[in-house]
Amino acid sequence: FEDHEIPNVVGRLLHNAREVEELRVPPLTAGRVPEYLKANRTVAQEITDKPVFGGAIGPFSLAGRLFDMTEIMMAIYTEPETAKSLLEKCTEFILNYCRAQKEAGVNGVIIAEPAAGLLSNEDCQEYSSEYIKRIVDELQDEHFIVVLHNCGNMGHCTAAMVYTGAKAFHFGNKIDMVEALNEVPSDRLAIGNLDPVSMFKQASAEQMYQATAELLEKTKDLDHFVLSSGCDVPPHVTFENIEAFYRALADFNAK
Repeated sequence: FEDHEIPNVVGRLLHNAREVEELRVPPLTAGRVPEYLKANRTVAQEITDKPVFGGAIGPFSLAGRLFDMTEIMMAIYTEPETAKSLLEKCTEFILNYCRAQKEAGVNGVIIAEPAAGLLSNEDCQEYSSEYIKRIVDELQDEHFIVVLHNCGNMGHCTAAMVYTGAKAFHFGNKIDMVEALNEVPSDRLAIGNLDPVSMFKQASAEQMYQATAELLEKTKDLDHFVLSSGCDVPPHVTFENIEAFYRALADFNAK
């Protein structure tokens, strides 16, 4: 646990096919999971004037945390059945968790699958999108949407993301937002993608305003665009920059 970073898995937790086979999918009563579900339930009850979204890691990203990222990248070629066995268990847990979030009353879930951006479009579909599609097919409806986040995608695996059937896609700052919008069907949302570090954290408020205004201008003819940062906004971003971001949006909408 770092002071200014998300918690990280240190070292490799699974080493071979036998350990994957013996891995038990934890129940939703294990660890901190009940507290996350309690948070979802509490916020969904308290906030009724805007959508409330839960969050979950994606199956390939979770597999990488457990098996080691370098090792899982090798395993999809050297021992694909082991990789897929682990992905099955990851998907089972994530589906159970997302189902419980839906039952808690949130309006959707943001699935963060950045590790899938390391894969080709074909591999992304086989080792990530096929599993996410199961979650989408079971849970997504007119009251609950899945938002798929992949900040590792630089434009090479947008098609695999779209394949999942998710209603919305969140892109990182490395992708051309207009190109992404052109690949996402007009009946789904494409969300992004101002740089959280070089803009939100390091830029002046004036630069933040200008960058936001420029992105809005570039995407003005694409109705399925939603303005956002490209990924998590880091700690200690100034309120001035956040206010500049929203002011640029308000000024654009007032035109």
